[in-house]
Amino acid sequence: MRKYLYVFGLSLQNVLQRRATLVMDRVGGLAAILALYYFWEAILQGKDEFLGYSRSQMLTYVLLMNVMRSFVFTGRGWELVQEIAHGRISSYLLRPLSYQGYSLSLDLAQKTIHLASALLELVVLVALFHAPVYVPARAETWTLFAVAVAASSLLFFFLEFLVSCLAFWTSESGGPLFCFELFLNFAAGSFFPIDVLPRMLQELLRATPFPYLVFFPINIYLERVSGPEAFRLLAIELGWLAAAWAGTQVIWRRGLAVYAAEGG
Repeated sequence: MRKYLYVFGLSLQNVLQRRATLVMDRVGGLAAILALYYFWEAILQGKDEFLGYSRSQMLTYVLLMNVMRSFVFTGRGWELVQEIAHGRISSYLLRPLSYQGYSLSLDLAQKTIHLASALLELVVLVALFHAPVYVPARAETWTLFAVAVAASSLLFFFLEFLVSCLAFWTSESGGPLFCFELFLNFAAGSFFPIDVLPRMLQELLRATPFPYLVFFPINIYLERVSGPEAFRLLAIELGWLAAAWAGTQVIWRRGLAVYAAEGG
């Protein structure tokens, strides 16, 4: 455990040293959330409710999307693809550590910085817009939300890791990862609640792990699901997490079996 904490600390320093990259990442995310906020503000103009969301719930959903995307969707899938494609992963395989544990330590360092930045942005946006932020009425909601967010972050890590491992079999491995990330933003509800979609499409998405990354955790925070329903959703999310972890172990072992360490 100590070596992974050491990796976490070094990665934290590395992220903070690349301040220009961090600022540009945050500016891009902030521009997207501002556009979405004004979009929903215009739709909700003069309305107290939309699709079962109160005005404060919908605008809070939009603001929380920035926080969730910053924490959950921050990852290093592209680095893994490049390390496999160029043979650099060999140096990690020779070290006395788990590559997945090492990668998760780097991932958590990035998530920590981006989460802190997103929370600061949230405070500033609420102060500037005087947004009607929804605050949960039940104390247990905060605990359920925290558990859901932690599980979402781990679920994304393993899903992204699994897709990135396709680099073991194809030199065009960036394509599947790009398509995965593009579809993920739509299917997870990180641009809009999936409630706005046709009923059939909603049901199809609910049968996948994607809504558990953003949509369901935010709905738990907004208390749009009851206590028993929230526990049921958490159980399903943890089930998807276990399945993603198991799938990652299988594809990682099979990938290493065909790994040729080619590249420069």
